[in-house]
Amino acid sequence: MELAQARSLYELMMLTAWADGRLEASETLVADALRSELPELHNLGDHAALADSAKARLQKLGLKRALTEVAAPLRDPADRELAFVCCARVLEADGIIAKEEFQVLAALKALFGFGSEDVARLLRRAAE
Repeated sequence: MELAQARSLYELMMLTAWADGRLEASETLVADALRSELPELHNLGDHAALADSAKARLQKLGLKRALTEVAAPLRDPADRELAFVCCARVLEADGIIAKEEFQVLAALKALFGFGSEDVARLLRRAAE
């Protein structure tokens, strides 16, 4: 995964976290854990700036347009699956799944062309 795709993946996680209008500490902790856990995300640089960028993009474009724009660099199926799994983990971080957060996964499902079986498999992977 190249740097542009890694930034896209992280910004998608931040859009997921900001989707309900607030960034919870638990969501930040999960995103930080994923940055440590995934080699693809090790060289992101200023992750706070990416979080701020996601928030600004969300406010400017709205959820669906922001997701579409940020997800565009993720063309490889494996990158798309990883992004979906990471977003699902962030979504579940605070134990509350707001309607707006659920809309993130529905939008990503459509953007990435995932079927119901794909989503079920990826959600099982996220829960591991």
